[in-house]
Parts: sequence; structure tokens; C-alpha cells
Amino acid sequence: MPIAVIITRLLGIKLNNNENPLNKVGFLFTLNEGLYILIACYVYSIVPDKLIMILAMIFGAHLLPFGWLYRSKMYVFSSVFLPIVSLVLGILYAPWIVALFMMVYEILFTVVLCIENKQLLKF
Repeated sequence: MPIAVIITRLLGIKLNNNENPLNKVGFLFTLNEGLYILIACYVYSIVPDKLIMILAMIFGAHLLPFGWLYRSKMYVFSSVFLPIVSLVLGILYAPWIVALFMMVYEILFTVVLCIENKQLLKF
């Protein structure tokens, strides 16, 4: 969230548009992830080497409501795909593999979202 504030200020975009009622819902979706971090804190205290896996799963799962909000197939797909793949990778491999997977996936995720947005703007 702090990074979003910085980016919107640099781009001159208004972060909080009170004219759009869905803006408040999106903000609640974002704040909800803060509650999930409590789960990550607990896991870290018990099994610290699984923290990256848990954070990746939390990140993926929190994307589901954004799929509805933005009408994005990529968000919905990622909300199911990321937790499952992160769990499998986290169980079978070292934490750095999960981190590497997430970095690569985030790049692909961003590219696909850009393509989705360009297609939406054409209509």
C-alpha cells in the first residue's frame, strides 16, 4: 500500500476516487491482506523456513476478490494457481525456489494484466 501511494503521487493519479463506490471495496480487499499476515507471523514462529511459501500462498489467495472487482481472468486464475503451486513447491523444494518462482510469476502476471487492460481499453 505505501508503494501504491508513492507511485500514484509520482504519476499524478488520485489514489482515492470517492466518485467510484467500488473504490472503497478495493481498499477493504487490500486491508484484508494485513489480517492474513498474522497467520504468516504465527507460521514463522513455528516453521521459519516455510514463511516464503506461506506469504506466496497468502498473496495468491488474496487476489480472488480483485478478479471480481477488476473483471480480470488473470486475477481469478492466479488466486487459485499461486496457492496450489506455492504449496507444492514449498513442500518439495528449498524456500529460494518458491521465491524465484514468485519473482518470475509476478513478471508474467504484470505482462498479462497489461495485455488485459489494453484489450479492455479497445472496447
